Amino acid sequence: MTVTAPSDNDVARPCADDSLALRLCYVHCYRDPEFIRKQAQLDALRRMPGVEVFLACNRHRGMRRYLETLKALWDARVFRPDVFVLGFRGHEIYWLVKLAARRRPLIFDALMSPSCALIEERKSGRLGTLLGRMLMPLEARVLRNADLVLTDTAAHAALYTSHFGVPARRILSLPVGAKQAAAKPDTSVGCRPLRVLFYGSFLPLHGVDVIVEAAALLKDLALQFDFIGGNRRDQRWLHRRCAELGVRHYTYRSWVPYEDLLRHDIAHADICLGGPFGGTPQAQRVITTKTSQCLAQGKTTIVGATQVDDGFWDHVNCLRVEQRNPAALADALRWCFEHPSQLATIGRCGAQLYRERLSVDAIVPPLNAALRRLIGEHRA
Repeated sequence: MTVTAPSDNDVARPCADDSLALRLCYVHCYRDPEFIRKQAQLDALRRMPGVEVFLACNRHRGMRRYLETLKALWDARVFRPDVFVLGFRGHEIYWLVKLAARRRPLIFDALMSPSCALIEERKSGRLGTLLGRMLMPLEARVLRNADLVLTDTAAHAALYTSHFGVPARRILSLPVGAKQAAAKPDTSVGCRPLRVLFYGSFLPLHGVDVIVEAAALLKDLALQFDFIGGNRRDQRWLHRRCAELGVRHYTYRSWVPYEDLLRHDIAHADICLGGPFGGTPQAQRVITTKTSQCLAQGKTTIVGATQVDDGFWDHVNCLRVEQRNPAALADALRWCFEHPSQLATIGRCGAQLYRERLSVDAIVPPLNAALRRLIGEHRA
């Protein structure tokens, strides 16, 4: 397979097997140009025989990303794609991509619902709830128009059917995936304090407040909590809340380069907090990206119980706890502290779970079958 970057604007070379030839334009305009889900889907497409891809993707953040993506989309005309894929989160440019696709199939990666997040998570207060209700019919129109809607779990697929009226046959659940670690993770556990890692946004679904309350219940243990992510307001909240509860053994960093996160922070963590722990409606429907990434690196990962039939087995390939329950999370962390010799085994089983159900290898068969079926129906 050949992938053509937007800066090249060259048509990819023909496939060796013309009977399997499929030209695909992958459009991406998210604020994170290196979004893990985008990388996983492109890796999956690279493994499909006969598939050629033209990338119409942004390389920068901010408003500039729209100009980059739309220019590359215009250049894709010479590639003459058979199918278009609009990656997450492309709601605002959907109809422009639809115009470019004309009558050719358009696949839309919805992943999760922006309007439901605003309404259910209440992260922007009443104004966010009002905005979410205004956006919901617009989002519904996009979802019902797409030839195929991609999301991450069966729970999200059920939401799109029940809330937005998308037929179940036009929804495909694909795991988010993870990035391959550059270095072998450290699975040794010495006499030092066990390092407990959380990274990501401080959105309600992640339940950072639950983590801090659990840490307050474990002051008698040699545990070091490392928090990475959030903004200045989150930082102030974290320091204030830890002071109120007497949590002293923790560090905070607002951001680290992703490669450093893989090579150092995850690799040297003893326990990773995959979550989600927030207990919100959205938290019941997701497998967090951090969960997949930590499992992929063979780390013992604590996850929050969800509606997803995900193959997570407590004390086998992870530790699974009830959401919105600091005591349950504290009990899991105490068990890890008291059974350090078992952490490596759980990490290895977690890595196997990732390979079998959450990796790029798990994405390829259903995505390839859906592409072929969609193109077959269109040509028929």
